[in-house]
Amino acid sequence: MVDLNIKQRTIKKAMVLGSTGSVGTQTLDVVRELGLDITFLGAGRNVRLLADQIREFRPQTVSVADEATAVKLRETMGNDTPEIICTPDELLDAVRTIDADIIFHSIGGLEGTAAAFAAAESGKRVAMANKEAIIAAGDLIFDRIRASGGDFIPVDSEHSAVFRCLEGRASAANLKKVLLTASGGPFFGRTADELRSVTPEEALAHPTWKMGPKITIDSATLMNKGFEIIEAVRLFGVPEDRVDVVVHRQSIIHSMVEYTDNTVIAQLSYPDMRDCIRYAATAPYTANVVSQGLDFAKLATLTFAAPDPEAFPLLDAARQSVRIGGTAPVSLIAADEEAVAAFLAKKTGFTEISSLVLETLGRVDVSYEISEESISEAARQAREICGNLIKR
Repeated sequence: MVDLNIKQRTIKKAMVLGSTGSVGTQTLDVVRELGLDITFLGAGRNVRLLADQIREFRPQTVSVADEATAVKLRETMGNDTPEIICTPDELLDAVRTIDADIIFHSIGGLEGTAAAFAAAESGKRVAMANKEAIIAAGDLIFDRIRASGGDFIPVDSEHSAVFRCLEGRASAANLKKVLLTASGGPFFGRTADELRSVTPEEALAHPTWKMGPKITIDSATLMNKGFEIIEAVRLFGVPEDRVDVVVHRQSIIHSMVEYTDNTVIAQLSYPDMRDCIRYAATAPYTANVVSQGLDFAKLATLTFAAPDPEAFPLLDAARQSVRIGGTAPVSLIAADEEAVAAFLAKKTGFTEISSLVLETLGRVDVSYEISEESISEAARQAREICGNLIKR
């Protein structure tokens, strides 16, 4: 589990992995606000946006997806080009060695796992927005954090909230329950039959958060909340049956913890990922923010409801995978990535995402020796099985 006693660090220099994605661009908003220096930007193939970021933040090194993208970036930047790297090994070496006080990790999906290991080995503060790496290999990552002298703060809004409710205050011994809030996505209240005709365009219209397409679909199926159940187990050392999900449409309460004396502590704010990103940089202190805070008189009402397990079966799929243990959660992630990609490509229906994931989970082999190799093999097998089911 993660260390809940964060020590003060002087944070002046930052690395941002996934800088051109949704979380990455919001991270750079925070970097700009706090006046941090950027020493490294890691991106994929969005040359135009990355070039703008380089001109503003002046990193000494940038990473892109491949040599073709590197060539385009050099042509775009001309004489203003920083050092450009474009291989996986170069990226991991940069994460371990480039001078920085904090690494903001927002590379999405299982592909971000290797960078999470490298960040954990760097001795820096790791602000982690990638939940898949924690689900797949949380204990390995936390062991490497402790060995390197680094520290770790979750950036997911729900787990950032739980972290702040528990920070310096509790352990699993006096924690009765973690309560993760869910917006309910765009289809709250619909039945399983009503969801069969949902289109990708409808599923991408999230009512609260602005996110990338994969996580937006996961929020619509509630798979994202299922992943967060497993992430909470990894981060806070609580068993799965003590992690509850409650639908809270206003997204003002970001999560809660209940102690053994039945008292509950909640973290509240207007929904803005930058709050979680900012705290990761300033913890254990808070920054002075000039924007308006909560106006409870205007909020008036906060509502809560239980999620519908029949309409959204992937919540239970996540619980099933963490009960199985071993590499089962890795297979869950990989199958979901394949199924969501097929849905976005209009090769399968919305409700078939859950059936594909569940059938894949029932067919995969499970290894109880967690390593980088076993994680890779579990993901490969799940993708193959799910891909064959999609073709069928």
